[in-house]
Amino acid sequence: MSTTPILQRSTNARAAIRRHPRRTARTGALQWYGTLVLLCLAGPVAADFKSAKAAYDAGDYVTAHKEFLFLAETGDPSAQTILGVLYENGAGVERDPAEAAKWYLRAAEQGNVAAQTNLGFLYDTGTGVPEDNAKAVEWFRAAAEQGSDLAQYNLGSLYAKGEGVAADPAEAVRWYTLAADQGLVPAQVKLATMYGQGQGVEQDSVKAAALLKAAAEKGDAKAQYLLGNFYAEGEGVEKDLIKAYAWCGTAAANGLTVAAQCFEELGTRMDDAGRDRARRLAREYRDRYAKKTDAP
Repeated sequence: MSTTPILQRSTNARAAIRRHPRRTARTGALQWYGTLVLLCLAGPVAADFKSAKAAYDAGDYVTAHKEFLFLAETGDPSAQTILGVLYENGAGVERDPAEAAKWYLRAAEQGNVAAQTNLGFLYDTGTGVPEDNAKAVEWFRAAAEQGSDLAQYNLGSLYAKGEGVAADPAEAVRWYTLAADQGLVPAQVKLATMYGQGQGVEQDSVKAAALLKAAAEKGDAKAQYLLGNFYAEGEGVEKDLIKAYAWCGTAAANGLTVAAQCFEELGTRMDDAGRDRARRLAREYRDRYAKKTDAP
């Protein structure tokens, strides 16, 4: 069973229903998503959706559940998706992954990208449905082909591991690339690893370093640590112990234990003047590239 999707999936209901493939920020996703849906609705239905959304935004999940349930039962795929999120996360209703899967399926069959992505997660992890990597591939692919960066990333992971589909590193690279091009940090890190090791693509340390830098600047501790190692060894970038020290120190500050060892070891490889410059840069990097976290 692949555990990657769990790491990429917030239990926050707002994060779980991102719809637009190019929106990377998790915070406030429900408000934005609801606005998009309202543009496609009219009259009483739009008013009902707006009312349900307002209840959710106010933290009144019981009312939100009741109102989204009414809309979902009329066949509205957006409401069905959000209802699935409420059941999966136990917001305003007892947590029921099986009920969530039921509503996701109804919306997914109507082509809703968020529902297809969420349903793929449930099948991949065996949550509310029997674990079935082949079905996970099916639903991730449906969403990925519509541009979902999360679905593209997780489809790439299944191809990389050969779960639910024959292992195909080149196909994994293709899907990781699509997600990375949209700015999805985990995809950038995975793709950097594949370029660094020459898996499914010609080895290219320069490309790997560039991808790690993009992810590191968004606060990803693993990317910061790996980029620090690239600078320490002069791999894909010009060797620079001061930058290596700063990136490893930032990763350590962001909670990556192994980075602390790198940070300390690099300090022993510089003279006093070098360590002073490195410490200043490390403080600057920590201020600029602190770990980005989703709001609750």
